[in-house]
Amino acid sequence: MQQSKLHRMIATFTVIVVIIIIGTMILKTNGIIKEIEVSNIHNIKKPEVTIIASGTLTDQSWGSLAYKGKLKIEEKFPVTVAIYSGISTKKSIMKTVTEAIHNGSKVIIGHGREFSPSFEKLALSYPDIKFVTIHGYAKYKNQAVYTFDQGEIEYFAALAATLVTKSNKIGLIDSIESRDINPEFENALRHYKPDATFYYRVVGDRDNGKKATEIMRELIAEGVDVIYSKGNLYNRDVISLAKKEGIYVIGYLDDQSYMGKNYVLTSVMNDVSQAYIAIMNDYFSEEGIPPGGRMLNSSHGVYELAPFGPMFDEEDIEYIKDQRMKYKIGELKFN
Repeated sequence: MQQSKLHRMIATFTVIVVIIIIGTMILKTNGIIKEIEVSNIHNIKKPEVTIIASGTLTDQSWGSLAYKGKLKIEEKFPVTVAIYSGISTKKSIMKTVTEAIHNGSKVIIGHGREFSPSFEKLALSYPDIKFVTIHGYAKYKNQAVYTFDQGEIEYFAALAATLVTKSNKIGLIDSIESRDINPEFENALRHYKPDATFYYRVVGDRDNGKKATEIMRELIAEGVDVIYSKGNLYNRDVISLAKKEGIYVIGYLDDQSYMGKNYVLTSVMNDVSQAYIAIMNDYFSEEGIPPGGRMLNSSHGVYELAPFGPMFDEEDIEYIKDQRMKYKIGELKFN
């Protein structure tokens, strides 16, 4: 009887030992499998994307939006992004693109329309590479342009200007010549204040604060008391001078009221970095990046009007909102 009990104890002990050994083997095997899976994940090469900007990547510059785009797509998509700044000549563009392709980049993004001519020439030499520009044009099937028409909100930035001007003289200081391409601000001025005089001036550079303020002083001498300044870095200088001269400014790119809340009516905000999200969404879609032009809108988060400044009362703000709503539902049109 005791011997039988001993046998049962030995059998039970043996079963327990076997279970422990098998369990240990299973755990180790799972651990090895997980290590292999993790190793494989790390060994998967992420797609290479290259962004090229002609200017610097400093705060408030046009190039800084390229850098923001880089950060956003790296956070949201499984890509590796290289960014080059200060690439402004045909020779430097060619050298940078060649280097990027050698490093394995399949998507080259030019941060601005100035890259379109060079990309047109490069596209034929590298048919397997996608050449994309923010604004500009595309000619070949491996070229794409992502752009947006902020005209809708410029209509109502112009309306804001007409509500505060006393001299009926309103100016626009543009970074590049685009009066014929983007007439919305001027058209809205004519609609809301037909007797107003419109002044259009071009700096020719996104960052030249000295020239922008020289132009601004000329406009002030003409009696202009509201200026829509479509600059990047030079808007700091424009708003600083506006505060000294006591005139109003419409900001650009981001909400620039922090530079002078009593002088900035509103800002035409462009979150260009959101265009990079749209590019990558298309890249990872079944169809891929489409050739030709891709028009983005407010649903992509690329533009909006900033909150209005303290110079507007509730009645003014409600009027602007009402006009925007009428435009959206088709009851309001501008020539």
